[in-house]
Amino acid sequence: MKKTVFLLCLLVLILPKTSTQAAGNDKTFDFDNFNIVIENYTVDGEKGFTVNKTGTNPFYTIICEEDEIFIVNGVTQVRDSFIIYGSTHRIGYPTYYDAFFIVLDAFGGIVTKQAYDYNDLEEIVGVYLLDELLVFHTEKSNDNGRNFVIVNNYFTSYDLNYNLIDEMEIGSEIRQIYSDGNYVFFNYDADILLDGGIRDDLTILLPTDLINIENNEIFTSNIYIEFLNEARLNNDVIRNSIYIEYPGNYKLVHNNREYNFVVVPLISGIEDNRSYINGVTPVISAGNILLNNDVFISGTKVDFPGNYELTINGVNGYKETYNFIVTSNMQGVINNHTYTEPIEIIFNGDGYLNNQFVTSPLEVDDIGEYILKIRGENNYLETYYFQIGTDTDEMNMLDFIQKFDIYILVIVLISGGIILKKK
Repeated sequence: MKKTVFLLCLLVLILPKTSTQAAGNDKTFDFDNFNIVIENYTVDGEKGFTVNKTGTNPFYTIICEEDEIFIVNGVTQVRDSFIIYGSTHRIGYPTYYDAFFIVLDAFGGIVTKQAYDYNDLEEIVGVYLLDELLVFHTEKSNDNGRNFVIVNNYFTSYDLNYNLIDEMEIGSEIRQIYSDGNYVFFNYDADILLDGGIRDDLTILLPTDLINIENNEIFTSNIYIEFLNEARLNNDVIRNSIYIEYPGNYKLVHNNREYNFVVVPLISGIEDNRSYINGVTPVISAGNILLNNDVFISGTKVDFPGNYELTINGVNGYKETYNFIVTSNMQGVINNHTYTEPIEIIFNGDGYLNNQFVTSPLEVDDIGEYILKIRGENNYLETYYFQIGTDTDEMNMLDFIQKFDIYILVIVLISGGIILKKK
């Protein structure tokens, strides 16, 4: 493929100052908030065309080239740039016209101009953005003496810096072509059944291609299913591929083949039947998420003490459940312990000290016996028994325990003596 870069006679003006002559290039291309108006331009024997952008940030650009006549077929906006494409008649070249495209930036300045020739009559009839690549559709025609007959379709891909990446050819005449941003769909006939979908790597998805899904296969987070024309997903009619990220049990029927599969959510930050001291932050990629039967937003930290059940519901009866516990993260007190000095207790949750509501941090300095209860979600309860006494109280308690142990020992010895005497 030959590519030629031309030097252009270019004027970029704030407002048009040169009159134009109405001719075959007088076309208006409508966009959401502005128009691109293309008109033939002739001055001092030089011919070209003007590009007038209306609306916000308007520009007016004159493009002309000696011994060259342009026919504009369309304008495509790609981000802040504009691709103008069609055919060009270059005097002195062996074929009557060749394909061309010109890229203007947001201010009307030229980014690049390229033309190419497949040794016959070529024109660019469409430009499509697929992901981060551009796909140009060029028709090659032949003059059979009576009319022009399309003999080939060329599809060329470019990066967003307009560097050529790849090229492929389809020989048949295409009657219908359009893009959904993922594929360039084409049809050799005028019916609704597509004959192919061109990917950004210029490979072709065909209607007869089998879907690469094993029976009862499990997919985590999402799945992209490629197919052409009509299919049924859980009895709903869908067309031309589908991206699924919602959890569920699915059945897809396409070309009389049945595919059963499961999509499960991507879950992080939580495990089933675990206890957490400092709380937990479950992250779930998708689904109807409930925490103890209340709506839960993924990524929310759960740090209030309680018994929890996290449920993810999906399509067609799908359900996944995680049970976990969040504790009070109790600090400063040990169950069944005696303290001889005041203590400070830190905890999460609702606290009750001897049935009186208390909050953290809690200072306890009065001598006495205490019961601390921490209540949480879903009947969660922690209980701590402790007392605060003096050093004397602690020694008396130890003395009591020692005396009690000696008393038990004496009883055992006396009982043993009585038994021996009877024998």
